[in-house]
Amino acid sequence: MAGNRDKRLKKAHIFTISDMMPNIIPVLALPIIQSVLLDPTSVVGVLMGYGTTPIIIVLFLTAVFLEYRSIGYRESPKRLRASKGFFYLRSSDIPYQSIQSVYIKKNLRPRIFGARQFFIYTAGSFLKKGSYSLFLNRKNEKQLVSTIFGNSEPLIRYKGGVLRTVIMVMAHSNTLTGLIIIAPMLYRISTQTDQMLKQSFDSTVSLLEFGFALILPEAIADTAALLIGGWAIAFIVQLFRYAFFRLEIGEKYIKTSRGIFNRVDYLMPISKINAIQIRQSILMQLMNLRSTYVNAVGVKAQKGDLGMLIPADTEKNTNAVLDRITDMPKSDGIKVKPVRSEFMSFLWLPAFSVLGDLGAMLALHLLGYFGEVVRFILIVLLVVLVYWVLFRITAYFKSSLTICDKAVRIDYFERLNFTRTFIPYERIQFLNVYRSPVGKIYNTANLKVYVYSNKYTSYRIKNLRYDTLMEAVKIIEERI
Repeated sequence: MAGNRDKRLKKAHIFTISDMMPNIIPVLALPIIQSVLLDPTSVVGVLMGYGTTPIIIVLFLTAVFLEYRSIGYRESPKRLRASKGFFYLRSSDIPYQSIQSVYIKKNLRPRIFGARQFFIYTAGSFLKKGSYSLFLNRKNEKQLVSTIFGNSEPLIRYKGGVLRTVIMVMAHSNTLTGLIIIAPMLYRISTQTDQMLKQSFDSTVSLLEFGFALILPEAIADTAALLIGGWAIAFIVQLFRYAFFRLEIGEKYIKTSRGIFNRVDYLMPISKINAIQIRQSILMQLMNLRSTYVNAVGVKAQKGDLGMLIPADTEKNTNAVLDRITDMPKSDGIKVKPVRSEFMSFLWLPAFSVLGDLGAMLALHLLGYFGEVVRFILIVLLVVLVYWVLFRITAYFKSSLTICDKAVRIDYFERLNFTRTFIPYERIQFLNVYRSPVGKIYNTANLKVYVYSNKYTSYRIKNLRYDTLMEAVKIIEERI
């Protein structure tokens, strides 16, 4: 904690008034409503238009100003005492040790006026705005952060790097990553079919065949344009959010900073981290990189927040950073893996998709519509689906639940990402073992591990041997 604290009542930034102004829009619409309901030339209409409306607007602006003047806080030695509300007074008494995380938005418009929005999240924070939020100037923001987290210098500073951040943004969604590869191919296909369409027209094919050949390339071109545009927009948005990523690790806290125009700072005590997850997407597997994320109360409460700790880095550098935050589990105990009888449960969806693609090829071939364009699309799709099958096979062999000395480790997958999640025993909220009718037949069960969060957050693993899983659950419950 900071040694010297200003115990005077500190006020919110005057930009707060601008943030309140959208509430005046219904009042400004009052003259329009009056002109519709009342005859503006009548005595009542004149009195309402030139008398009542200005008075209401003045009263509303006065109320907004008084509401702004009521917002303030005081930094006492062990807690933050905050209040807001002129007509309806609301007071908050927040012990510093109860603060789970702090989120600071430095959007471009408020920053022009020297303001930033400060959000405090506690264990009881269920809304996006947390337990308390207000606009502060830069000086008060720095002082409040120092009061909550201490004013010691960071022990380590880590930069995300431009290339690693771009790779993380590209790989954030595997579906979008694939679009940038497939869409140009679709464009090329659509241009190469012009000659084929002319030949089809000259050879007096049936009207149905000609319509099929004519519509498909146009649809491909339109779809390709849509996919490329959507991917580009998503990529730019994510890049603007996570560019210039910085990580600072102090003695008792971590701080991440990111963004180009709208900057964001996220701070949390190291002791409040509920889980650490390491992910590898398809692209990252090829480059032997991995992204790291943390879970805490307040993480993902704001739009676009991923709880990212390291954008993309090697295993060696990732472990070096994590060793500064927590002791990684070093000894393994009981390990529970998916049973062999449930091997096909990992494959049924991608396998049936492969069979569906092959069936479509056969059907179109028999109907005479298996032309160059359709054949290329279905073959590309088949390659993707086969990769999906191979991914699921690998995921089956990698999946496991491990009881380590200090945490539970879950190795599983999420979409096309391999994940490894560490959950300290003291941060586990409860365990949920559930079984499907098929699982009862094969004596298997699924597990969800719930952690502390401002909403239900769990990490799961499926198709484990029921008896062994229940033994593992008993051990975990003894350590919680």
